[in-house]
Amino acid sequence: MPLLATATGNAFAHVAYLAWCADTGEAAAIDPYSIDLVLETARANGLTVTHIVNTHEHWDHAGRNAQLRGATGAQVLAPKAAAGVIETIDRTLAEGDEIAIGTGCRLRVIEMPGHTMTHIGLLGEGEGWGGGEPFLLCGDTLFGAGVGNVGYGGHGPTLFATVDRLRRTLDPRTRLYPGHDYLARNLAFTLRHEPDNRAARALLETIGATPRFTTMAEEEEINLFFRLDRPAVRAAFDQAGREARFLAIRRARDLW
Repeated sequence: MPLLATATGNAFAHVAYLAWCADTGEAAAIDPYSIDLVLETARANGLTVTHIVNTHEHWDHAGRNAQLRGATGAQVLAPKAAAGVIETIDRTLAEGDEIAIGTGCRLRVIEMPGHTMTHIGLLGEGEGWGGGEPFLLCGDTLFGAGVGNVGYGGHGPTLFATVDRLRRTLDPRTRLYPGHDYLARNLAFTLRHEPDNRAARALLETIGATPRFTTMAEEEEINLFFRLDRPAVRAAFDQAGREARFLAIRRARDLW
């Protein structure tokens, strides 16, 4: 399944995504913010936006649905738990639901609460469910070398449980496509607290203008929230228990 990822270059470091069907040219815009960029990317690739999919209710992910819907007539799909908060939802989404875009593009919904309590992710594979590299459109739950905050309708222990479940259940090859490109800053945060992390330092030195999307396996090497039992992390965040360390790291990242 083709997936187009375009850095917006805006102050929020949003990344615009189009998941599309190679057979029909139909496309789903995921968490559209830069509407002109979404429409320009679709036109440049001969695509028609037929679906708008929100991972959660925050304004910078769902606040411009009406604008894109007015320009395209696309259906709005959003988490069931966000009904009444996100306006004009045509279809609500819950764990295990599938979204079919055209005939050759399918996304499977997984619930990922924590950043907000409504948050979902979208699982797909590069060549359909039968093979290819798995990927996760993860909104603001997972970032390169980081996780989402919980200050705007979220809950820290729930986010810990979600991240722990994703680590245990996702294929290590799963490539992560987050809503924002925070990788460079998150790697710098990793190195602030784990200065001998060679993988984080090496990756930071290669980052350029084009977003770099990591896999779950890479996150195990660079993401402090995944490395709770490593000696350097335990020393930097002297808390009893993995959840307590996770929450301490989140508080430190909030202030950094």
